[in-house]
Amino acid sequence: MNKKEVFAWSIYDMANTAFSALFVTFFYPLYIKHFLGGTEFQIGLVFGLSMLLVALFVPFIGAFSDRLGKRIPFIMFFTVVCCLFTFAVVFVGLKFALLFGFIANFFYHAALTVYNALLPKIAKKHEWGWVSGIGVAVGYAGTLLSLVMAVIILNYFGWESTAGIKAMFPATALFFFGFSLITYVFIKEKRNKKNNLSKDIKHSFSAVANTLKNIKKHKGLLFFIGSMFMYVNAINAVIVFLYLYGRAEIGLSVKSFMLVYIIFALAAVVGSFIFGKITDVIGPKRTLGIAGFIWLITSIILFNVSSLTAFFIAGILGGIALGTVWTAMRPLTIQLSPKKNIGQFFGFVELTDKFSGVIGPIIFGFLATNFNYKIAILSLLVFFAAGLVLLWFVPGDKR
Repeated sequence: MNKKEVFAWSIYDMANTAFSALFVTFFYPLYIKHFLGGTEFQIGLVFGLSMLLVALFVPFIGAFSDRLGKRIPFIMFFTVVCCLFTFAVVFVGLKFALLFGFIANFFYHAALTVYNALLPKIAKKHEWGWVSGIGVAVGYAGTLLSLVMAVIILNYFGWESTAGIKAMFPATALFFFGFSLITYVFIKEKRNKKNNLSKDIKHSFSAVANTLKNIKKHKGLLFFIGSMFMYVNAINAVIVFLYLYGRAEIGLSVKSFMLVYIIFALAAVVGSFIFGKITDVIGPKRTLGIAGFIWLITSIILFNVSSLTAFFIAGILGGIALGTVWTAMRPLTIQLSPKKNIGQFFGFVELTDKFSGVIGPIIFGFLATNFNYKIAILSLLVFFAAGLVLLWFVPGDKR
């Protein structure tokens, strides 16, 4: 393993999880609903439809980066666009804020596709679980750092003030962009021979079409994709609506949720490190099974939540489970993928993730808007249970 490159790679996890925490989970849903007058269903549509669009493109992005043999230029371009629209959300009204959120989320997830495909370049096969765990753990350390930044800003402007909430969007964009530069500077990619853009694009489409045509030959891939589809449906719904749920059910304040999220992030760091090692010992499939059961328990606690203590417990378990899923998913993807098509296969897994992002938040937002949050929580139990059933049919880990 190249320690310098592992460090630079993991720093990008630190940068982008700040976007996930501050923009997706916290301030964007809060700003849209309580400051601009939007609804849960509109929030669900923003994240769902943006991920639908990126789902249609990620396999081609992955295949194109495979063809060019370069990942970093894609990562940086997508990151810059994401940060620009994150910065701009607070300068527009509801309609454009919804549009800008759509664009920011699209480019955030597009960058993740190519970023994940860097893992085989910087680590050997027997190190994938450990290095993936490092990335996830450093990512949640970045979440903690970004929350410290948020506390400083909100203490200055006021925790429930319009100025304080608005200030978080430019701050999130600058945090994400600033730390992503470390990845850009320290990971070096060899120059390939001169590329033919037209041929490369045609080859990328052809490679994706060929993989779709022969997908049944890739043993276990369909069941793995189906399982992750169910898992990530529920996870994305939790990520988007966790704060609004706590606010609606137990009157959770911005300051209280900040504390819950710090605990959540710490648990994710611990879970990522521990289950990174466990993944290398028992294999990523078994690790994902453990994560699924933890998520089921977390969902049951959330359904019955009636106090801040119960919300804390759910946050701890959810943080451990979330870190575990992201840690084990990458090594299992690599294990099931032909070496020459790793970028493309990460594209298909990201496609699954994005389609999950379409259905999960939209269903949850619809149920919360038209019924109540308790009914919406039941959808999480269904998704996680179905994910565990499908995971059973994925080929076992070779020991």
